[in-house]
Amino acid sequence: MAMAQSLRGVLAAGLAVGLGAGCVSAPAPVVTSKRPKWMPPVMVCPPDAVDQMQRMGLKVGDRIPVVVDETQNRPGSAHYKSRFVMSLPKVEEGELKDMSIAGYLYVANHRVFGRYDRAYVRYYEGGKLRDFYEVPFCGVLVDPRWDKDGEGIIAYPGPERGTAVVQDSKGIIQVVDAFP
Repeated sequence: MAMAQSLRGVLAAGLAVGLGAGCVSAPAPVVTSKRPKWMPPVMVCPPDAVDQMQRMGLKVGDRIPVVVDETQNRPGSAHYKSRFVMSLPKVEEGELKDMSIAGYLYVANHRVFGRYDRAYVRYYEGGKLRDFYEVPFCGVLVDPRWDKDGEGIIAYPGPERGTAVVQDSKGIIQVVDAFP
């Protein structure tokens, strides 16, 4: 009998502690979607890119027609692989005509993604190229024909592993304040 009373006392004390302190359960897991493997790696825009782009007359959402890879500035299809690239704006006048926009191409099975983080502005003096300077930039490559999801250029697998073929060498760089 004494043992039963002592057991009841321990259980009552345990219940009182549990109720007094509150029952703590594990927090509910936070559900996050995983980044698909075919998406480019996470990148961050340079800190003062938006300010620099505003000085060039650009604002978030602006779309700049470009030749995606200045080494493939010709009519017809283009072959891309994941690498650093310089893109040429296709404008006739303004500050952008003296600029190359630089970034990285990432080839996925069905898309070519571009993440642009800097621009090189050429400085002319007396009609001669004197120098160029680098400014922060933040832009993504979008397909001029398919603007439904705003992510990259639709591509076909290339003849070599890790390459892609696109219909032509043109694309659009959309000015953003953060990479997707």
